[in-house]
Amino acid sequence: MISRIVSFALSACLSISSLLTIGCANFRELGKDLKFIDETVVVSARITNASSFTNIRGFTLDWNEKQNTVRSGDATEVKGLGVFGFFVAKTDTQYICAYSDKNGDERYQPGEPAWISSGPDGKPAPLDLTSPEGRSAKGALSSKTVIPAKLVTATYEFIDNTPPGEAKSGWSIPVALGEIAELDEPRFSSETGAEGYWQPAGYAMDTGIGIYFLEKYDPNRIPVIFVYGAAGSPQDWTTFFKEFDRKRYQLWFYQYPSAERLAKSGGALNRGIQLLQSHYGFNELNIVAHSMGGLVSRDAVINNYDDGNRYIKHFVTISSPFGGMEFARSGVKHASSVVPSWYDMVPDSDFQQELFDTKLKGKIPYLLIYGTKAKRSMILPAENDGTVSVESVTRDDAIKDAIKVQGFDEDHVSILSNPQVIQMVEDFLGS
Repeated sequence: MISRIVSFALSACLSISSLLTIGCANFRELGKDLKFIDETVVVSARITNASSFTNIRGFTLDWNEKQNTVRSGDATEVKGLGVFGFFVAKTDTQYICAYSDKNGDERYQPGEPAWISSGPDGKPAPLDLTSPEGRSAKGALSSKTVIPAKLVTATYEFIDNTPPGEAKSGWSIPVALGEIAELDEPRFSSETGAEGYWQPAGYAMDTGIGIYFLEKYDPNRIPVIFVYGAAGSPQDWTTFFKEFDRKRYQLWFYQYPSAERLAKSGGALNRGIQLLQSHYGFNELNIVAHSMGGLVSRDAVINNYDDGNRYIKHFVTISSPFGGMEFARSGVKHASSVVPSWYDMVPDSDFQQELFDTKLKGKIPYLLIYGTKAKRSMILPAENDGTVSVESVTRDDAIKDAIKVQGFDEDHVSILSNPQVIQMVEDFLGS
């Protein structure tokens, strides 16, 4: 959901010169995070045969091969489908690698199954950070792969000669795909969700991103992914999860920093879905999204379809501002630090236009639900749900794409607890 505190904080910071409110402190924290993001890049890797090994450790190492020195490094435990990532400095000597720690000593030995980033010739090579494509890599662990002895020596010299608190950058990004989790865990709370809106880098490193399961995968039940909106959290779906038919459906949820540009969040969702489908082989999947999560999800749905997939069978959005939000325009123009997703939420942004270049009608059944319980507002028109305008939610392009459109006398938050809404979504997914 788009938190009321977001609107309050923005209004306060735009209307007064002094930064004395709690809301303005959020902008200062955001500024620090955005500076960090600007000075680093995200690198990632996927171990394609991770399910065949245990105790997999992933590393990123800034290795100057000529001087045989490691200047920085980080490590993480590789779980699930073998995806891991890090923030790294913008250098041309960043390597990424992994190995299966068979003897559990947390030190690589030749013979332990390993993988390292490589060049076209198959030899170990640093990542090309000049392009998004060059910042990611994939490969399989193999006992035939040997991490260069020089790099191993330089790594342990760096670790042994560096104070413990500085040996690891602490910039790893936990990635979960299919991890079983409890919805009431603190990392899925509304407080943590707000951090993802104001501190996207810190959130990514502390909380991580991914698609979580509420229980073990069941091939006999249909997956449904739930996607929250700006400053939201998985716990926004608590009532949905309690009331939904768990005999027919298995419930998953997407965890992401909602400050990110929407195409980036949508792209990560699509890639995660494709990896899960490749691993589990399901033939049907549905997506239900709230608020800004509807824009993120529509981007993922369209790109998944354009990639040639046909397993997304139903798509539902609830109170999603497809026409953008006016506060985002003011934020981009006046705020001291701009939440990246605001650029995409400015009314009639390039992202919104591109989002409707591809039509869903005739391809994927789509249900559009929205609330009409209005509140007086200085920044919203008379018809609103307390947070977003009805005009934005019922954008003409979105209405034309839907096979059913339904309004409810609920506000932006209460609509997720309405039994009729939950039943309508269930009925739609079963149609």
